[in-house]
Formats: sequence, structure tokens, C-alpha cells
Amino acid sequence: MYSNVAESFNSWIKDERYLPIRNLVDAIRVKIMDMIVERSKKASEWDGKFCPKVDQKLYDSFQESRTWVVLHSGNGVFEVQSEPTVSVDLVARNCSCQKWQQDGFPCCHAVGVIASAGKDLSYYVDPYYYAETYRASYSYPIHPIPTLWMPRNPTNEDVILPPLSKKPPGRPKSRRIPSRGEKVSQIRCGRCHKLGNHNRSTCKEAM
Repeated sequence: MYSNVAESFNSWIKDERYLPIRNLVDAIRVKIMDMIVERSKKASEWDGKFCPKVDQKLYDSFQESRTWVVLHSGNGVFEVQSEPTVSVDLVARNCSCQKWQQDGFPCCHAVGVIASAGKDLSYYVDPYYYAETYRASYSYPIHPIPTLWMPRNPTNEDVILPPLSKKPPGRPKSRRIPSRGEKVSQIRCGRCHKLGNHNRSTCKEAM
């Protein structure tokens, strides 16, 4: 169970989330409208079959697998002598490292097997990573909502107030928690001299 989507969205609306609910909803609408236009324009300039980041990831996986030995076991099953040695099944589209099954994207072991077997790499990549799928995701625009005829104030006196809430103690967290496998830049603490994501003021190591 991950809350990455909620944390990323909360960070995306960091400046707007303190607005009143009506203004917040309209601000989110405007941000989504701008995002769709921006990403649709960017995707229209792509020439390849995959998104640029996917192309780069496939290239990096190919470079990493160049020194590995690939042995054919039969029936589409291969042994990749890497560190550690893994088994890749091209028919079932799985690898014993579990990354292919988890992401729907060939891991570095599978990329090495596909390249060694001389097969089409695009056949083994899930359509989710295609540039065409990316364009289709942002092909539906958000239409503007004119405020010309909207009343400035409520027409009746029955106004629903927000519920009473008590602010919890301590400073609220504003940074998202990185997910498993995510590359996070590390710094060296000036107090314990260890690499991590803390500094001298937040160091909790025993000295």
C-alpha cells in the first residue's frame, strides 16, 4: 500500500491547498487544464514509439546487460548469468527478479535476453509505455468555466460552515515520502559523517 499519488498531488497543489474549497477546486481545474495542454504539446513532438524516459531506460538496461552471458534453456526460457543469476521466460513475460511482473516493463535481464535473441523489443513492452498511449491520455481537454453569470455572494442566508477541527501538535510534514526503489539524492551529515537524507540539525545518531 502506497500513498505516493496522494503525496505527489498534495505537493503539486502546495500553494493552493490553503484556499477556500470553492477557490481550491477552481485552482485545481486551471492547473489540470494547463497541464493537459502543456503535455499534449510536448508529446506531439515525439517521434519514437516510446516516451523519451522509457527509451532512455531501455538504453540503460541494454548497456547494463551487455556483459552478461545469456543461455537458452528452451521453450522461451533463458538463463542470464548476471549477479545474481536469474531466469527469464519470454513467453510468460516474467523474470525471477520480479521487476518485469511488477512494472509490466522488461527489466535489464529481460532486455538482455530480448536483444540476444534478436527479437522486437517493442513487442514485450506494455502499451502503457507507448507514446501513443501518452498522447491519448491528454487528448481530452478541460473546458473553461466562465464566471460572468456566477453570483458573487450566496443567494440565501443558509451558509454551511466547515467543521471544527483541532490542529495536531508539531510541524506538519510538507515533503513526500519516497517509495521503495526510488532514487533519492543523499548528503553527508556534518555530525555523524554518514550518507543519508539528514543533516547536522536533524541527525539522530548516537555519538
